[in-house]
Amino acid sequence: LCSSIALVMAFLRALAVLLVPLGAAASACFDGQGGFTQEDWSFCERLTNKMLMYYGPSGDFVKMGLFVESHSGWSALAFGGNGGMKGAQQFVVRKVNDAFVAEERYSTDYVTPELQPSQEVALIFAKEENGNIAWGVAIPRSSCAAGERYPVEDISRFMHWALGDSHDFYHHSSRGQFHANLISGPSSLEDFSNAQNISFTMPDVSVVMGAGGNDEKNPYICAMFDLSQMLPSSMNLDDKHHVAMFSPILDSDSAAYVHHMILYACEGAFGFQHGQVVPECESMPNSCYELKWPWAVGSEPVVFPAEAGMPMGQGKRWFALQMHYYNPSLTTGIKDSSGVRVTFAPQLRTYDAGTFRFNGGTGDDQRDPIPAGESEYTLPKAYVPSACTNKWTVDEVTVLGVIYHAHLVGKNMNIDVVRGGEHVGQLRQEKRYDFNHQSLEPSSVGKLKKGDELILSCTYDTSSRTSPTTFGDFTQTEMCWSAFMYYPAQRMNRAIYFGSNVMYCEGSDLSPQFFLEPVVPASTCLARGDLRSTAGQQALTAMGVNVSSIQDLPEVTSTTVRQDSSLSNTVQPGSLAVALTFALAVQIVA
Repeated sequence: LCSSIALVMAFLRALAVLLVPLGAAASACFDGQGGFTQEDWSFCERLTNKMLMYYGPSGDFVKMGLFVESHSGWSALAFGGNGGMKGAQQFVVRKVNDAFVAEERYSTDYVTPELQPSQEVALIFAKEENGNIAWGVAIPRSSCAAGERYPVEDISRFMHWALGDSHDFYHHSSRGQFHANLISGPSSLEDFSNAQNISFTMPDVSVVMGAGGNDEKNPYICAMFDLSQMLPSSMNLDDKHHVAMFSPILDSDSAAYVHHMILYACEGAFGFQHGQVVPECESMPNSCYELKWPWAVGSEPVVFPAEAGMPMGQGKRWFALQMHYYNPSLTTGIKDSSGVRVTFAPQLRTYDAGTFRFNGGTGDDQRDPIPAGESEYTLPKAYVPSACTNKWTVDEVTVLGVIYHAHLVGKNMNIDVVRGGEHVGQLRQEKRYDFNHQSLEPSSVGKLKKGDELILSCTYDTSSRTSPTTFGDFTQTEMCWSAFMYYPAQRMNRAIYFGSNVMYCEGSDLSPQFFLEPVVPASTCLARGDLRSTAGQQALTAMGVNVSSIQDLPEVTSTTVRQDSSLSNTVQPGSLAVALTFALAVQIVA
């Protein structure tokens, strides 16, 4: 059950980037600087006080533009599966031989991104004026050309920006990350300024392993909370209340040591006291197993859509906040008061939200060790058969967000959705897993139906290790775990891989299910937007693209790979600050 969890992952984030709604943004976004007009660019977002991004759909293409004050050098926007460089598809605009060019690049790690084998980007315009830089590009909404790409979907996706000091493409001088929906534009966030809220925070605990712990570098500590002593006087413990938002609270003095936090509801009292600290809590206190909120490195606030909320109350008095700290250097004197702020909806919502946990291996009783020296080692797949999802009491559930969780050698994670023998899609688009950038992200599938099959794949890179890597709760061990938030909540909400191709679906009244190694059906890439077709070039010409430059795309050659040590994936105290510096509180919409 501890794997119940060490697991949990990460859900969502902290530091806000300002969204500029179109009406209010007219003076800031369309004041003539950069040449952007409201007629040609549907949406605008302020990324920093000196940077604006413009974007919107245009037929089978999507336009993206950037305006940066007081800058001369290369600049870039990127699509990411998470907040880090791993698996990011980048669009770089810079000068080559005194002429502006647009380049499409891809990064597998924290190294100089390589040019894509096929360049699926067209430069609309680029200019430097009055010490500022402005440019616009067009890309297909979906390309099947050679390379690694994300389709442009009608969801809020992770994006990055970066600036370089010169037009020689090398290490950035500044960067950040944010979320944007390139099709529908910014969504308005609910105003929680007058909402009731409470906070579950650790009572300034010493970050040291308690008696009975297994690894002093990985202490697990819990704090117990009596909800009846925390609720505002206007709220009754016996009534149901819906949580509208979970926001992480990170102690600035100890945030670098926080690996994950999980808030659980408990079924009974068992002699707990409000504010009680459980100094060794790798295994949860008895009865405290109902997961309400998980957080891990790189996560953000969770904001529920208006029709759903996470239930609290209903007589459930006791809660446990489990903290997993990682202190590889055994630094002494660390105290922590991190936790979570819970914001309540002013009235009950239509649906209870829930969390589905997919445990594909979190302990050595589930998975054999991963051999050392393997650059790409994939586990036998974990599988939720249709017999399990057929136990849902509704025809379909809405997926709010998906998170993957592994540890330091995790490389790729993916859940494929199969319906009636056909591949529906990947539950979440993330090309490279990054331990420092875990977050709950919108689903590419959106709806899961009764009878759907879910196939979890986990791949690892142990090329830097000299001994096998076991599975377990500690950061140096590994996990294959995922979760998704959804509504309406269902009793069958957890699947556990038992090893030897056996899955157990908790809450389904089914016995453990034996399965043959599942095969993911072939999927078809559906292109939308062709830079080189007649129709595509007519559309691009109307945008102002010089289509002759597309016909004469230079042959892509390899570039020198330089390690970006400032953004290394090595986990060290302080790395969390990098992961959070430019985070954005985003709303999860259905």
